[in-house]
Parts: sequence; C-alpha cells; structure tokens
Amino acid sequence: MTPTVIEAWLELDMRDRQLAVLRLTYPQWAIFYDVFPTGWIWRAVPSWQLSVEMLAAGLRPRLERGNPVALMAELSNQMAIIHDMTRQCP
Repeated sequence: MTPTVIEAWLELDMRDRQLAVLRLTYPQWAIFYDVFPTGWIWRAVPSWQLSVEMLAAGLRPRLERGNPVALMAELSNQMAIIHDMTRQCP
C-alpha cells in the first residue's frame, strides 16, 4: 500500500518537517541545515544573483541562524525588503 502524504509527513523527523515548511514557504531560497559540534546551523541562500541595489537595501547573500524559527523570521524580513523594493515607483 502506498503511504498517503500525511503518513509520509509523519514519518519525517521534526527537523525535516521544519525544513520542508521553510522550503515550501520560501521556494526562491535554497534552505538547508548543518550540524556542528556546537549545534545546528540553519542556512538560506537566495537562488538568484543579488544586485548592488539589493545588497544596499539590506538583502544578504547568506543567512545563518541557530534554529528554524529564527531563520524564518529573517527570511520574512528579507522578503519584506524585496517587497519594498518592487513596489517603489521610479
């Protein structure tokens, strides 16, 4: 019998569920985590090349946080910057 989506979801460990939520919420970012002797690091890298204007506006070429909630908060801030940049009229 083929597992349902919910069954497959429940088979994932908590970190992989959190990773899936981040990736689904922010598909334009490459999101992953690494483990180090000091703990877990959650990372996000934009899937596009940042322009000088984007960097000046506060977008970062790499985000690193100690937990997925903090990374989601920072990704939300980054998306707000993108939103502000794209709604400005020349």
